[in-house]
Amino acid sequence: MSPDSIYYLFESGRKRKQEDYIWPIPGKATVNDRVFIVCDGTGSFDGGEIASKLICEFMAAKVMRFPEYRMSEELINNLLTEARDRLISYAREYRLDTDMATTFSMLILYDQKVFMTWFGDSRIYHLRNGEILFRTKNDYQINELVQEGEKTTAIVHSQPDNSFLHAITADSSPIYAETKWIEDVRNGDYFLVCSKGLLENVSDEDIKSLLSQTNPEQIDPVDSLKQMSIEKTQDNYSMYLIRVNLKEPKKVANFGIPPDEKKGGFILPRFVLALTVIGALLIFFYFRKKRNEDSSIKYTSQPTQPVSAPRLDSVTRAIITSEPQETVPMVTDPVKSYSKGDGNSKPPPTVKVDSTIRAQAPRNEDVTDKSVEETEKEMPAVVSAKKLSGQFLIKFTTDESCTLRIANMDTEEVIDWDLSGSDIEKIYLKPGNYSIVATSVNDGTKAKTYHFDVKPRDANKTQNIHITF
Repeated sequence: MSPDSIYYLFESGRKRKQEDYIWPIPGKATVNDRVFIVCDGTGSFDGGEIASKLICEFMAAKVMRFPEYRMSEELINNLLTEARDRLISYAREYRLDTDMATTFSMLILYDQKVFMTWFGDSRIYHLRNGEILFRTKNDYQINELVQEGEKTTAIVHSQPDNSFLHAITADSSPIYAETKWIEDVRNGDYFLVCSKGLLENVSDEDIKSLLSQTNPEQIDPVDSLKQMSIEKTQDNYSMYLIRVNLKEPKKVANFGIPPDEKKGGFILPRFVLALTVIGALLIFFYFRKKRNEDSSIKYTSQPTQPVSAPRLDSVTRAIITSEPQETVPMVTDPVKSYSKGDGNSKPPPTVKVDSTIRAQAPRNEDVTDKSVEETEKEMPAVVSAKKLSGQFLIKFTTDESCTLRIANMDTEEVIDWDLSGSDIEKIYLKPGNYSIVATSVNDGTKAKTYHFDVKPRDANKTQNIHITF
């Protein structure tokens, strides 16, 4: 449904100022508009003008956000209460009198129905072929309804002070707006929303006669109504007269009215529910697949694990790493190794312990007459390059050349060792309490100390230590 013809009046009458307000703004209405409002303001100073404008613009902006199935008397009362609270805040902020007030009448055109709501003594008509099918008349507690020629009376909410029925005021007076759905709408029907000023000199018979013309296009309703009121009406008089057309195809109105909404009004909620269910299923299957992928991950552990984290005394940082995968010569120590064929070399210091921890293979390829076992017997030291049964292996690497001082704290055995950046030094320790001090070759002030308490149960285990300064 859309307007076929739109007529409006927005006149001051004999009043000094205009306190009515209409929506759409005078002269701006088009056939695409679906909401039409008339407010009749009253109050001292500029109170009536402010009240009518604030309430009218607030309701026009709000109702456009709600679809047809949400429109109800409860919703309208809630929105009017919110608008009234803003009016109160405005009056307090600018220190205006609380007598500022306004009536409210609104018409909304939907696809196949029309929604009416009103509060106060502004009036709404539904006319067809010069006959009034529906009319509102607010007279204190009595709202007179005329429907299909049958006159009925509806008694509204009883209150001790009935003045609240006339207007929305800037105080805490309750708001009880009334609503009406018009479902029997035909092409050419008229809907009139007007302020009470128009009705001071225009009767229902005048309106029926004016709109009963066989060819209404030949007359101008606006000019006719204006001639009836001009120089006679004491009050402002305003109106919207809309002639409706049902021939247009159904479409979504610009404020979110579903095109296929029927009397039940359940199509949009069902569509939203279906989308919600589909979205929930998609999320469920996504996370279920993700959980299955995560559960399929297999974790493996290295065959060797550290006995315990080293206790650092003066160490700022120590990184324990695994041995590199590439093949590295077992002996890359720059320190001269003891061999039988080298007369200038000196054997490493000996200690009292019988078992040996390390023997270093000679660098000279021509020296092969002394076996590693014989060297170990002559070197009862703390470290060894050949692992004996029941010993704990430590693999040292470094970014910076350094010297290692390895001391058995139980037996007070000590041996010094050189470690370069390209070395992977393997140190075998028998059970005991050890202290290993690494000192930088480039800067003797840089040193790190590691402590190991090797137990018999730690035999055949390995720990990797990367020294950084």
